[in-house]
Amino acid sequence: MPFFNRALLMAAAILLVAGCSSVRMPGVATEDNKVRHEEKIPRSYDNALVLMQSGDYQAAIPVLKAFIVKRPALAGPYLNLGIAYRLTKQDDAAVDALNQALKLNPENPATWHQLAILYRNQGDFNAALDAYRKALELDQDYALAHRNIGILYDLYLQQPVLALQHYRKYLALKGEEDTTVNRWVVDLERRSGKAQARTTP
Repeated sequence: MPFFNRALLMAAAILLVAGCSSVRMPGVATEDNKVRHEEKIPRSYDNALVLMQSGDYQAAIPVLKAFIVKRPALAGPYLNLGIAYRLTKQDDAAVDALNQALKLNPENPATWHQLAILYRNQGDFNAALDAYRKALELDQDYALAHRNIGILYDLYLQQPVLALQHYRKYLALKGEEDTTVNRWVVDLERRSGKAQARTTP
């Protein structure tokens, strides 16, 4: 892949923090907001990324759209546009942008992950599950996809065993302490133990 295209795709992996809390809420876990540049990218696109990193997602949208007009064959700007739409509560536009990113590059797990978050927010849990699975099929070590599919299994699909598997995988991949997810694991283990005790003769 040409350096310029790869730089755009890598920049597109900035899934900026929408706010994390100790309560398991839909769509709160995102990627680290680190942007790596292999080669200088156009100033207009760089400006959009700076706006997103500063949390000004609404201002980033017209900048990204203007860049897309000039470079419509690149998936990365559509991914970032989808992120910006999602974080400004414009879900339908976000789905359209992410689907366009997938048409251009269906092998990017970050795009599937973002689409899964959107579907979960909209209450389409089966579509969210399919999208999370696709992200993990493309990258088995995608830590935050494990965390978020765990939330889906835990809170929405009522499958605590699968939730525990993904929470534990997330913690193993993260490589550092996450007290919030550790509490979720302890809580699930406690509840699962009580359920097993009730069913044991």
